[in-house]
Amino acid sequence: AGVTVAAATVTSASSSVSKSASSEYDVIVIGGGFAGVAAARDSMENGYKTLIVEARNRMGGRTLKTDFEGTPVELGGFWIHHSQPFVWAEKERYGLEITETPGAMPDVMMMNSEGQLNTLTLEQIEEAIEGWHKLVAPGYEVLPRAWDLLFNRDAALKADSVNVAQQIEATDLTEFQKSYLKPLAATQVHGYAETMPYLELLRWNQCGGGSFTNLMDSVGRYYLQDGSDKLLNMMIEDGGPDIRLSAPIKAIEDKGSHVEVTTVRGEKLTASVVISTLPMNVLPSVSFLPPLPATVIDRGNERHAGSGFKMYAKVKGDVGNLLSVGTSTALTYVATCKQTRDYTILVGFGHDPQLLDMYDDDAVQAALRELVPDVQLLSTIAYDWNNDPYAKGTWCTYRQGWASKDYDAFSSESGRIFFASGDHGEGWRGFIDGAIGSGIRAAQRVNKLLGG
Repeated sequence: AGVTVAAATVTSASSSVSKSASSEYDVIVIGGGFAGVAAARDSMENGYKTLIVEARNRMGGRTLKTDFEGTPVELGGFWIHHSQPFVWAEKERYGLEITETPGAMPDVMMMNSEGQLNTLTLEQIEEAIEGWHKLVAPGYEVLPRAWDLLFNRDAALKADSVNVAQQIEATDLTEFQKSYLKPLAATQVHGYAETMPYLELLRWNQCGGGSFTNLMDSVGRYYLQDGSDKLLNMMIEDGGPDIRLSAPIKAIEDKGSHVEVTTVRGEKLTASVVISTLPMNVLPSVSFLPPLPATVIDRGNERHAGSGFKMYAKVKGDVGNLLSVGTSTALTYVATCKQTRDYTILVGFGHDPQLLDMYDDDAVQAALRELVPDVQLLSTIAYDWNNDPYAKGTWCTYRQGWASKDYDAFSSESGRIFFASGDHGEGWRGFIDGAIGSGIRAAQRVNKLLGG
């Protein structure tokens, strides 16, 4: 699962009057995920000597490709789509191929509602899709510009004041539609539907083209054939920044003329500017001077709503190309990833890690059987992002009221300290796309400050 990196040093641009002559680097990027790699590559291309400092012993952040008994799988960020402009542009830039998840276009769809597992008829599938469109009908009014969350501010803040569970009950839906939409929302938020603001659901829908089919393709169908690590490596090799692994950060201080970064081992690094790509839940563990806004620390300690789990299961035989959801089940979503005659690999999502012990094969098999009849588990693989000290959560979904109270603070910057994180990227926040976009924009802002 490790990523091979090629590090290089370039001569920094000499025309800038804003750089500190005493600094080791022009730019230090904190974090080696896609946001950090995009920011570092573009900073290098702008002529700035750049260092990436990564806490883990690998690059990639909350993406992690690994081998699952001979099959490559992505334990973190995974799917991409042409509706995601930043990652698709990178895929085109480097000539990478995509492939498809079979379960995104299933032969069979199933749903477990209150303990009863049924195969959905075509009429029921059409009813479910109609329910989605009813639920998101105000999307164009609330978010006429999906990459500008508060453009229609009054409508957006109104949508931020209710959660998805409340909105499902307030919408004219059949009981069947409600049963289908609740696990779908739980999978999207990676938590309980009650923790997802209606505004966030509308953001997903509008970014995905405003229709159910386009949205589902956007978030669960296409992925990079050679894996997320291939793209990451090509971006690193393209820019050639210096890289320092296994170097968690303790403090970041803006000293006016330069920024000083202190690692947990006491090593001090200096740069003209710093770009922090730390996940929002990790920010409180690092000391910033000047201090970050109190609300940023408070929300980081509260943690965003993305706190579920993702797993892959290898099961006996060919169980078919399927997609199954559940309303009162440990797994809210299961889909086919790979079919062979002897085994099938399924990808599953759950909204609450407390509901399933991933290390108990009997429990996992029982959970799978709630969505896939008579399945026989062979093996599983997962990664616990919630207890990873450098993630402390999965993909970011804002909580109810955050857009109303905290949105400006999330995007604030301080002097020579810049911020770039997929947790706060406009549009596809929480996706690889949002991370790359935030890194690119941070590098642009740094270039403007440094006189490029």
